[in-house]
Amino acid sequence: MATNSLLTAEEVAEILNISRSKAYKIMRLKEIPTITIGKNVRVSSDDLQEYILDNRTYNGGNNN
Repeated sequence: MATNSLLTAEEVAEILNISRSKAYKIMRLKEIPTITIGKNVRVSSDDLQEYILDNRTYNGGNNN
């Protein structure tokens, strides 16, 4: 069995330190890939980690 867990919008919001409605919005807009099981929408922890890495910005210093 894979160790990749599926996260709810509430868990995504907590990890990203954003509101639950913002988490639902980025999920709805497919900024983060989602998995739908019936009426339940989930995000894989691997996809969330990739989203975080893709949206990281660097401030100050030499970022070559």
